[in-house]
Amino acid sequence: MQTQIVQRIKKLRKEKGFTQPQMAERLCIDQSAYARLEQGETNSWAKYFEDLLNIFEITPEKFFEGIGGNIVINNKECPYGGNSISVQYLHAEKREVYEKLIEQYEKRLQDKDEQIALLKGLLERK
Repeated sequence: MQTQIVQRIKKLRKEKGFTQPQMAERLCIDQSAYARLEQGETNSWAKYFEDLLNIFEITPEKFFEGIGGNIVINNKECPYGGNSISVQYLHAEKREVYEKLIEQYEKRLQDKDEQIALLKGLLERK
């Protein structure tokens, strides 16, 4: 699965037209560190996962689509209007990382919706 993930990162980088040095700059890391990430020599992609999603303008669902046989992603409507991801049957050492990333993503969606509601309220006052 690690190989598929780093291949996906490399593919998305190329689709967006970014070089490795540009990606390293966007992630605030050395170019050599980014090269190691893309070569699968490190698992640091998980540390930068949220930043990678933002750079590639992609959701976690789309990112993991078709990767490995161990990931099952279920889209369902959340109470706050975002998407939820259920990841099942992951290797034990990876499951915690994915669950934390999903939790952060869902919180970001909730925060976004709260900010939109606040801005709409401000506009209505004018």
